[in-house]
Amino acid sequence: MPRIQRSYPGKEPDEIYRRVNAAMERIAAEMGLDYRTDEAGRTGQVAKMGITGTYAVSAEAVTVDLRYPMLVPGALRRKVEERIGEKLDGLFA
Repeated sequence: MPRIQRSYPGKEPDEIYRRVNAAMERIAAEMGLDYRTDEAGRTGQVAKMGITGTYAVSAEAVTVDLRYPMLVPGALRRKVEERIGEKLDGLFA
């Protein structure tokens, strides 16, 4: 299961969560993904056709875990992971 982690030194967990949540809402809307979030737990999940991504914000970081069905091509996996990485890298830019 691929994992993407990013740290944001000096940022509060609630601030990180708000930005991650906003970015995930945009991605979900653009790609027609199901999106669920838990503000109290600072977590969320997107899913479509067996591909599932969950995130959790803690301290000054966010962790995204991805799960793919066996038949998803490697090129698509890389594309999804790169897109998420780009969004996370630009969170406070």
